[in-house]
Amino acid sequence: MNETPNDRRDLKLMAKLSLPEEREPPWSLLSAGLTLFAMFVCLTIIGPALVAMMSGGDVLLSSEFTLSWTFGMALTSIFVLVNRRSSAESWRAMSLSRGELPLPLALLAGIALALALDVLVSLASGGFWPLPLIWNFQARGAHGLLLALLLLVVLQPLAETLVFQAVLLPRLRWTFGSWRGLIGAAAAYTILYLLVFIPPYPFYDGFWHGIVFPAGIGIFFCLLKVCTRSSVAVLVARMGAGLIFTLTALALVSS
Repeated sequence: MNETPNDRRDLKLMAKLSLPEEREPPWSLLSAGLTLFAMFVCLTIIGPALVAMMSGGDVLLSSEFTLSWTFGMALTSIFVLVNRRSSAESWRAMSLSRGELPLPLALLAGIALALALDVLVSLASGGFWPLPLIWNFQARGAHGLLLALLLLVVLQPLAETLVFQAVLLPRLRWTFGSWRGLIGAAAAYTILYLLVFIPPYPFYDGFWHGIVFPAGIGIFFCLLKVCTRSSVAVLVARMGAGLIFTLTALALVSS
């Protein structure tokens, strides 16, 4: 495909989503998979190990998982940025530009998604809970709220955008095709979420909180990346969603 930007803007949504990647990403499918694996390791091994060393205990308390995942997201972001910064071509291929959607609209899109998922999942599951990532954040007082904001509004959006939309999505779409690659990236996000964030808190509904919720997030942000051709737009939308999730959690624990 050699459309000019104006040609692409004239396309209908489904036609735009069906377009293949314009060029092959300068990283292999194995490299993209290893990036995802590195994120899993940071969230499940390195982050918890750092918190355990700080607290002097072997088993994390419920209020310590948020801190461990904060470390994990930070380390994941550093890993991807350092790894891809080594090549100018690789850096450009991550689409770290503003793209075709004004960033305020991207922010509003993320906010709308968060509100819709909060209502849908809470009503369907019969449980109005904060996200498992920040469960029991209020136990740390003001520090817990600041940690929740740091995780949901900054570090989680950055790490997940880099791994899933900047690295994994373009590689999967190039290798397997436009729609299969998009679904594959969303499925990978859903599986990671289900394996990492749900097991510590078994009272969350495994279907609605562990599958429907992350699947909705994964599909939406992959679609946004394809439509805008911008990882920055996805990042801004994720930050908007993270802010709503934090405010929702604050409202729930204050009621």
